[in-house]
Amino acid sequence: MTDRQADSRHVIVIGGSVAGLGVALALSGRGHRVTVLESDATPLPASHSEAFAHWDRRGSPQTRHSHALLARLRNLIRDHAPDLLDKLRACGAEELRFSERVRQLFENPVLEEGDEDIVFLACRRITFEWVLRRHVLDTGRVDFRDGVEVTRLEASREAAGPPRVTGVWTRSPGGGEALVEGDLVVDASGRRSKLRTWLPAIGTSAVREASSPCGIFYTSRFYRLLDGVEPPVLDGGIVGADLGYLKVGVFAGDSRVFSITLAASPSDDEMRRVLRQPAFEAAVAAVPLTAGWTACETSEPVSEVHGMANLNNTRRWLVEDGDPLALGFVAVGDSLVHTNPIVGRGCSLAWTAAFGLADCLDEHAGDLRALALAYDARVERDIVPWYQMQLAQDADAIEVAESQQRGEDPYEIRNPDGTQNPKAFMRSLLKEGLMPALREDLPLLRTFMRAMNLLDPPGELMRNPAVMQSLLASYAKRDQREKVDLGPTREAMVERFACLPGS
Repeated sequence: MTDRQADSRHVIVIGGSVAGLGVALALSGRGHRVTVLESDATPLPASHSEAFAHWDRRGSPQTRHSHALLARLRNLIRDHAPDLLDKLRACGAEELRFSERVRQLFENPVLEEGDEDIVFLACRRITFEWVLRRHVLDTGRVDFRDGVEVTRLEASREAAGPPRVTGVWTRSPGGGEALVEGDLVVDASGRRSKLRTWLPAIGTSAVREASSPCGIFYTSRFYRLLDGVEPPVLDGGIVGADLGYLKVGVFAGDSRVFSITLAASPSDDEMRRVLRQPAFEAAVAAVPLTAGWTACETSEPVSEVHGMANLNNTRRWLVEDGDPLALGFVAVGDSLVHTNPIVGRGCSLAWTAAFGLADCLDEHAGDLRALALAYDARVERDIVPWYQMQLAQDADAIEVAESQQRGEDPYEIRNPDGTQNPKAFMRSLLKEGLMPALREDLPLLRTFMRAMNLLDPPGELMRNPAVMQSLLASYAKRDQREKVDLGPTREAMVERFACLPGS
C-alpha cells in the first residue's frame, strides 16, 4: 500500500456545480474517495449543445450568464487534468494566449518566462460544467448522487474541543432520509449555503459573516458568430467598457458563441430597463464596443436576456481566534467567500481553494485541527485579498453611479474650492491613463494580465513604481490622443430608452 492510499479519506462534497466538481477532481486525483451530493435533480444531457439549450440548473442560475475561466484555473487543469483540457477543446473551447495577443499589438515583442502561463480559456459556463461533470464521472473515482439534498450535519463531541463532523443527513427525491458518513465534509453549495444554520445546530458558536452590496444588478445574453465571420479582437478573453452608470462586458465562449453582460446600480430605475430585451438591445447598439459584435451581419442572438440581482460581497469565518468552529468541515467557493460576479473570478477562486485544500489534506490527513488551520491560512493568502480589493472597488463604483444619477461628474479632479479630489484623480488616471498605456507598454500589459488572471496577488499593479510612472506618463498625454467614444452619457441613454415602443 502506498503512502497516499494509506492516507486516503472518504470526502463528502455538498454541491455538484463547478466548485464541488473541482473539489472532487482535486481530491479524487490524490487518491481520496469522494461522494458528491447535488440537490438539483439534473440528469446530464447528451451533449454540451443540448446542455446549453435544455439543462435546467435551478440551483445555479449563474450558468445562464457570462463567465471568465482565467489563467489560474486553466493552468490547474493543464497541470492536474490535461485530458480534461483536451475534452474542452474538443467541445469548442479555445485558449487565448497572451503571447499571441502581444504579437498583434507590438512590433518584435520580447517575451519572458512565465508568459506561457497567461492563457485565458474561452468557454461557456454551461459547457465547462457539462464537460467537467462528464469527465469526473468517467474517472470512476467519484460517486455523484443527483437530486440528494443535505438537511443537516452529523457530529460527535467530546468533553473538550469543537464538534467533530462525521457525516451528513440527506433527503432523497422520494422524501426518505439517510445518513452518509465520511471523514471530511466540504461545503461547495454556493452563496445560498446553509452552513450558518448547520454548524450552530451541532453546537458551534454562531458563524461570523460580513456582507456588503456589490452595487450592481446584471443581465446577460448569448450570441453566435455567423458562419465565415471573423470575430472582433478580444484582449485576453474579456473586453469591457465602464460608462460609470453602466458597465459593459464581452466574454468569449466556445463554439463561436460569446456573451454580453450589462451591469448597473440597483437604485437606477432607468437602467433597470436593461433587464428586458428591448432596452438591453438598445443599450448594446448604443455602445460602440458591443455594437460591432452584435451587428446583424456579424452575429445572431441564441438566448433570452437573463438577469441577476441582490448581489453582495460576502465572507464567512470557520476559524476564530486560531480555533476551528468544527473539525472535519470546510467550505470552498461561494459558500465561504463570494465577490462581485461581474469581475469573473468566481470559478477560478473556487478551484484555487479546491486544489489548496488537496495540498493541505496531503499534509494533514490525520490531524483535522491542523487541516482546518492550514486550509484557513491558504484562504487568507490566496482568496481573501481578492475579496478585500473588491470591497474597495465596489464601494467606489457605487459612489460613481450615485454621482452620475445626481448629474455630477465623478471624474472631475477639482473640488469647487479649487483643491484636488484624490478619488476623482485616481478614477481619471485609470480611465484615461491605464487603458491607453496597456497598448503602449508591454511590461505594464504583462503585469496587468498576470494580476487579472490571478497569477499574481492583487495590488501588485498599483504598488509597482514602474507601473505608476507609466500610468502618469500615459495620463499626461491624454489631451494629445483622439478621444475614445465608450458610449453615450446616462442622459442620452435614458433618451434612447424613452423612444422604445411601449415606453
